Amino acid sequence: MQLDSYLELFTTMYGWAFANIMGEIVTGTGLAALPFALIVFNAWREAKEQGQGFHGVLGLLESVQTRLYTALFVMTVCFATTPITSLHNVNLSYTPTRSLDNSEPQPVSLKSGTRSSYDVAMADAVSGAFSKAGNLSYVPAWWYAVMGISSGINSAFRAGLSSSSRDIRVIEDMARMATIEDPGLLHDLQRFYSECFIPARSQYLAMDKATISTAGKAILAEGSSYGPTDVDWVGSQFFRTEKGFYGTIRSYNPVPGWPIDFARDTDYIQTPAPEGTPEAGYQNPDWGRPTCKEWWESGTMGLREKLISNTSAWRGLSQKVQNTLSFKSADEAKDSVARLGFEKANPVFVSPERIMGDEYGVGTNTWRTVTGAISTWGVANKALDASLAMVPLLNALPMVQALVLMALYMFLPMIIFLSGYDLKVAFYGTLAIFTVKFWSVLWFVARWIDAHLIDAMYPGFSGSAMMQEITQSFSSGQPQIYKRMLLNTLLMLMFVGLPLMWSAILGWMGYRIGMDGELLSQSGKMAVSAGSASKSIPRGRK
Repeated sequence: MQLDSYLELFTTMYGWAFANIMGEIVTGTGLAALPFALIVFNAWREAKEQGQGFHGVLGLLESVQTRLYTALFVMTVCFATTPITSLHNVNLSYTPTRSLDNSEPQPVSLKSGTRSSYDVAMADAVSGAFSKAGNLSYVPAWWYAVMGISSGINSAFRAGLSSSSRDIRVIEDMARMATIEDPGLLHDLQRFYSECFIPARSQYLAMDKATISTAGKAILAEGSSYGPTDVDWVGSQFFRTEKGFYGTIRSYNPVPGWPIDFARDTDYIQTPAPEGTPEAGYQNPDWGRPTCKEWWESGTMGLREKLISNTSAWRGLSQKVQNTLSFKSADEAKDSVARLGFEKANPVFVSPERIMGDEYGVGTNTWRTVTGAISTWGVANKALDASLAMVPLLNALPMVQALVLMALYMFLPMIIFLSGYDLKVAFYGTLAIFTVKFWSVLWFVARWIDAHLIDAMYPGFSGSAMMQEITQSFSSGQPQIYKRMLLNTLLMLMFVGLPLMWSAILGWMGYRIGMDGELLSQSGKMAVSAGSASKSIPRGRK
């Protein structure tokens, strides 16, 4: 039997354990027979109130017999438990969502363990050690069938609808939680920004754009994977590939970890200078001065590789990005994650206005700050609220579902007993279980729609462009905030609104069925009364 969360594996066991304890209390005290006596008494009372005489005795006996048979049926299938329908006889399992490395998720179950903290914390749910009562895993046949059918419908629906592989939400959540805290890496990034990016950026701003190579113009062209904003960050593809930039510019000072390369470090002395020369006694530094291209992308020594693999979180994010989004090359994928890492590192550097020699006065800066804050505060605040509320909401709702199901299972024996083994109440219980279990299908649909909404709002985006969008959303780019706020709000409404709408529809349907049943019952009683009255009218003479 396929369930929908780790917690539901255990709350299912707890719910039916509590239900069995309540059921044993009712049967052990003899109260289970009370509804049958009440059925006989109510039938006799109704017959007396309607003034039925001797001729109504046969109808009364038939009515009592029908009600007793119905109550006995409901008690047998909805209240009484048997070892045949024990939860230990079925494999309660759960298939997690796809892992970060995009490998096929492995199902977990109570029998083989979930390989999570639930196994230890809730071990007594499986063993039944939390109570001395026996038969805690037994489930009445009716509810056992309802659980199995509901789980089968959920699994069949998910299997019939292929989910989008572009799960941008997972990447966003991982990017939100990933941080750069290594002080050594932050120091190297600061140095690279000052010693490589600022000189290259200044050179680019001052150069004649007509002299840019054809390949360089293709990189900076509108609609390309990199675009005009490529020159706005330290790992610029243009600076790395265009002649005269990162391939030529070197670090100002030696960089620890980089060996001396005399073909590159021509300012170093390869052999000791003879005595009496100006260079006599000169000693080379311990480390070399790499070119900016080497410093950024050269294997594990490069800053790009250090950014995308400095912790397990970043390694998982990098793997997820490459498996989920489409890139033209692995180099482009690494650049996208590294750009996000650089934004998350948030090193302190000189502003672009100062680089361009366009420093504003105090009054102008103050005015720009105030007006910018006023114009974006509202939408940024709403976007932040939606973003912060969405993550715990998506994690909490499956847990709420598991706890609601546990409460339903726990109360079912008492509800069936107090209803007098009413068949209509058993139908209501069936409807409630199916309704709550179907919530997981609605959440699956919500995620599926959300993935397609992202594709609709960002049509034709390659992996690199999508990662730029995610990166800019963390840096509070105003257009991105509006789109992210809209998407987050829609996803939250779907996760909450779809189950509410579904539950309301099923609740209304159950109410109408109950009302129709009462109307039919009243109509039947009126027909019987009319027939009795017609018999009592004297026949006229011929």
